[in-house]
Amino acid sequence: MTQDRSLKLISAIKPSEKTAPFKPRLTPEQLECLSRCARGISVRFDRHELIDALLAGGYVERGVAGVVTVTARGQGYLRTHSG
Repeated sequence: MTQDRSLKLISAIKPSEKTAPFKPRLTPEQLECLSRCARGISVRFDRHELIDALLAGGYVERGVAGVVTVTARGQGYLRTHSG
């Protein structure tokens, strides 16, 4: 007698329930760096951790010669979180 030992995925969320999408928040330093980049101010000499976090989040992209530019996602974040 063989047993079916395949795993079955079980959803903990019912289809009728709505879930809020995960939206990461930038630190004040990251937000300032993103804001300066959007204004055309070079962020080349900023701390690498700040730039790496913005790259990982999709808020900026690295182009030729390491120039960092703000993506549409970054622009949207600035519109909703800048004061």
